[in-house]
Amino acid sequence: MKLLRILWLLCPLACAGTGAPHVVPPVEAPSARPAPAVTTAAVEGQVESSAKTPVAGAVVALIPAREDWDPGLAPPAGRMLTGPDGRFRFEGLAPGEYGLTVSAAGHEAAFLMGVKLAAGATPHLKDVVLQPARHIVRGRVKTDSGEPVPGVWLNVGRYSDFLGDMLYARTDAQGRFEVPLPVAGYGVSVHAEGFSPARRTFNVTAEESTTELDLTVSALPETTPPAPEVVSWVKQSLAPLTTVEAGHGFEDLRPLKPWLSKARVVALGEATHGSREFFQLKHRMLEYLATELGFTVFAIEASFGESLVVNDYVLHGKGDPAKALAGLYFWTWDTEEVLALIRWMRAYNEDPRHTRKLQFYGVDMQATSASTRAVLDFFARADPSFHQRLVGPMTPFLDEANPRVREVESGKVLAGLVADIEARLAKLPKRKGTEKTHALVARHARILGQFAARVENQFTDSNLRDRAMAENARWILEHEGADARMVLWAHNAHVAASPQLDMEPMGKHLREALGDQLYVFGFAFNQGEFQAIHSPSEPNEARRGLSVHAVPAAEVGWLDGTLALAEVPRFALDLRGLPGEGVVRDYFMQARYTRNYGAVFSKVIPPRVSKAAKEYDGLLFVERTVAAIATPTGRRPPPPPTAASAP
Repeated sequence: MKLLRILWLLCPLACAGTGAPHVVPPVEAPSARPAPAVTTAAVEGQVESSAKTPVAGAVVALIPAREDWDPGLAPPAGRMLTGPDGRFRFEGLAPGEYGLTVSAAGHEAAFLMGVKLAAGATPHLKDVVLQPARHIVRGRVKTDSGEPVPGVWLNVGRYSDFLGDMLYARTDAQGRFEVPLPVAGYGVSVHAEGFSPARRTFNVTAEESTTELDLTVSALPETTPPAPEVVSWVKQSLAPLTTVEAGHGFEDLRPLKPWLSKARVVALGEATHGSREFFQLKHRMLEYLATELGFTVFAIEASFGESLVVNDYVLHGKGDPAKALAGLYFWTWDTEEVLALIRWMRAYNEDPRHTRKLQFYGVDMQATSASTRAVLDFFARADPSFHQRLVGPMTPFLDEANPRVREVESGKVLAGLVADIEARLAKLPKRKGTEKTHALVARHARILGQFAARVENQFTDSNLRDRAMAENARWILEHEGADARMVLWAHNAHVAASPQLDMEPMGKHLREALGDQLYVFGFAFNQGEFQAIHSPSEPNEARRGLSVHAVPAAEVGWLDGTLALAEVPRFALDLRGLPGEGVVRDYFMQARYTRNYGAVFSKVIPPRVSKAAKEYDGLLFVERTVAAIATPTGRRPPPPPTAASAP
């Protein structure tokens, strides 16, 4: 059977694994020309239980072992249900490497990696023996209004070093599913027709026999063009910006003062991690907020411990700012624009008229080296005997390049060390004048604890990082004093102040803590360039590593396209000033597509769905962008594999 015929077998009516009758053509006479060579591959086999009995109704999937294959955008190479004899067969396949996965009720799912298929008339034989189920993952797929979503496939991907370990389960009439899985970390997604995708991560552990897991999907967003009243309101309400660059005065920014005068935190998002105008505009916003409204803290989506090296430069002029920036371990910020911001902060602090100095902090917790060093250095002075106990087990966490520190067992070790450190800190005598030093060391220990928790729960709690960043931002405010005010830099997806299906962003937690004292700007753009890691969007497309990408003008029905209809190249818009009801308010409360690119870009990445007025207090819009400029000698993402190793 051809691939199209195999995909037809997804229909429940074809669960026996047989298709329409195949008519065999008559054999040609010996004098006829030779038959063409077979250029496709086939695989067949039988699924059995550990008792050697056939397993009927098992879902067998053949997965391309290619990095450019996306289960959210393309079906597997083959997927079918076994018949009463437990047999399966896939034909018409492209030669190459595959993964073969099998799931069946009452049996532990099987992942067979490295199935290499060659062209030829003889099928590859692959029998599968399933073991009894020990760990059950069950749940329900429902809409955001609570209605069940029946008959949809779930993609269940195992986290491992292999490609192709994706299996499938299907919801019943009540939207429920159940799949037995071996111990591992997993990601599950559902792509139901007419709905936005939903995703979750989870861990199957030896201790748990059952894992409950629900997924919520929402209706696809509106794509109709905005009503004329919406465009008219945007034109009448926006504050045009003359430039994105700092150093040009604040006359055009003065309309923002009443929006921001009571804010303790102004969060600045970004629709990409690599747009020059976004970075420049955030620099300009910091300049305005520091100079005109007395903001003194700048915090960024970067490692807490490593950021204090940048702060030493900003406060005291110590070190090389370019090296300090590279030391954040974030290539996304290692750009000329961010370096210019850091140098401006130093120049601001050097001015004796500015008695309240600017501080530079990171709110993230994904690195261990600087915080580990800070803890060890503190105890070397304050408690040498305890320091000696820490040196051995903590030494691996001084090496950021050591992959073992991100293993679950290392997370458990680090969590135990942090508990000991926190207990020891509580017992140390605190002399007058050392309170801030103790508080900072305790925060370093907390950062390590957050890192350990994320490593331990990397497949079960996808929201842990955002909770930690919000906690760290609140601690920084408290540490800097009751009158401290913060400019907070992160991606739109992190600063958003409302939940996004199963994601609870940093901004949501800060909103709960600060209320209206948090003002969140989402960033949007209509078209242009940005830098990001290239991800292939077509089979056999070469990976290019960090590259410049371009996108055309957004659809008119998208949020970005609607803002572009104002025909103003740069502007700010206060969403708190929306009418109390009516078509304008409804538009900005609706789910709409919007630009949303992170560290990785592919042409097939779907746009983000946003309810702008729920997520943001205001918008900063740029019509056209160019790519941020990487520093000449700074940090870069890992290079793509060589041609010899690329799939």
